[in-house]
Formats: sequence, C-alpha cells, structure tokens
Amino acid sequence: MAERREFFFLREKPARALLAVRDLDPAYASRVAKKIDSTFPHTTKILIQLDEMGLMRSRLEGRIRYLELTDHGERVASALADLIEVLASSGRLWKRMERLREVIDGVKVSGPKAALCLGPLRRDAARLKDEEDEGLRRAAEELDRTILAMMAR
Repeated sequence: MAERREFFFLREKPARALLAVRDLDPAYASRVAKKIDSTFPHTTKILIQLDEMGLMRSRLEGRIRYLELTDHGERVASALADLIEVLASSGRLWKRMERLREVIDGVKVSGPKAALCLGPLRRDAARLKDEEDEGLRRAAEELDRTILAMMAR
C-alpha cells in the first residue's frame, strides 16, 4: 500500500533529509546522507520521493547533482522545523516540571523555613504557568497550590 504523503515526515530520515537539503550549502546526496547518518542508496530513495512530491529539485553541474528545495519544500521544512522546536521545548519544560515536583516532595520543613526553601520554587512554577501548553500551565498551577499549602503549615 502506498504511503500517505502526510505520514512520510513522521519518519526520522525523510524529515532530517528535508531539513538537511534546506540547511546544507551546497546540498548534494552524499552530504545529505552523511548529515542524516544514512546510507547513500537509502538517502537517494528519500530524495527521489522529495522530488516526486514537488518539495525539491536538482540540477546537474559537471558530475555533481545539486539539490534545492522548492518554495513549497521551504514552507514544509519551515513548518517541520517549527514542530520539532515546539516538541523539544515542551519536553524540556515538562522535565523541568518533574524536577520541581521531586524537589518539593523532598522538602521536609515547615513554617518560615519552608518559605525560604519553597519561595524560589514558586518563582519557577510561575514561569511554567506562562507557557502556551495548557496541560503544563494547569500542572504548574497545581504545583503552586501545593507549594502555598506547604508554606502555610
């Protein structure tokens, strides 16, 4: 069964190949293969698919076939890079949230000492409440309520 175009970029090598063609100057198959840590034949197959999708074109100069993205390919690469950035930053923020929870779970003091220990953690939780990820914001708000309750003991 033929692979749907939308799912082509959910595989690592095609996504990395598209971004490599965008980022390398000059871009040609062997450089793309090296950048994405792939074999030359596999990379060539991916590049042919990119060309067939209208995302890339090539031009022969001497013995080297140079690669460049089409306007549509540039838009797809830009959207893909944005998606990767969002996913990466979201993951880092959730890891930060988990570290805050671990630290708070380890705090065994109460009263004024708790305020000294937990005050900076409230500031970190407040930064997470400003993020676009709704789930992260809710988790940070709950964490902040936990911190306030510990400080009130």
